[in-house]
Amino acid sequence: MPLLCGSRSHDRRAMRRRSGFSLIELAVVMAIVIIMTGLAVPAFGRMVETSRMQAAAYQLAGDLKLMRENAVLYQADLTMYLCTDPVDQRTFYCFELLPQLDSTTGLPKTTLHYNPPADGVPWPDPSRFLRRDFPYAVKLALPKPFTTVQSFGSWEYHELTFYCGTAGHFRGNPSDSGTITLVDQTGTRNWYVFVDGVGRVRVSANPSGS
Repeated sequence: MPLLCGSRSHDRRAMRRRSGFSLIELAVVMAIVIIMTGLAVPAFGRMVETSRMQAAAYQLAGDLKLMRENAVLYQADLTMYLCTDPVDQRTFYCFELLPQLDSTTGLPKTTLHYNPPADGVPWPDPSRFLRRDFPYAVKLALPKPFTTVQSFGSWEYHELTFYCGTAGHFRGNPSDSGTITLVDQTGTRNWYVFVDGVGRVRVSANPSGS
């Protein structure tokens, strides 16, 4: 019996000596954690910036697609205006979600369009003519996207219209094709929204669209 008790006591002391980590082992683990964190943080930051640019690009693309569908559905041409000047206002665009109604008949009329208001003028019919700000400080970048340009007050807008199918135009066709370039707040990362000649809209991080 005394031998057995001694053996058990020895086993308990050995287990206590084996439990826990040495200082060297802890230092190695901490070094690995620090290295992995250093690698992960920049990658996570790039992932966040990419998701923000995607959100802005897909918001614009979604509004273009909706406007095209509504032009065909309501049989009225609908127009989007992208603010390109002054430079610090390239943070928004506005578009006709629904056609303007004739004050006499109460029906849509192709020749009637909402326009961005001049300086100090209230926004016209916000239920039909929407203003959208790009999220996350994303803005329009050069080159300017479309050839049709209009000025309202002191501001310049590039204009894109989707046709309803009258006056010799095919339904859903755009007035122009082009690439809308978006840039992040650092000015270093771009995403692109493409509108082709028949009105199809797509998004890409590649300037070639591939």
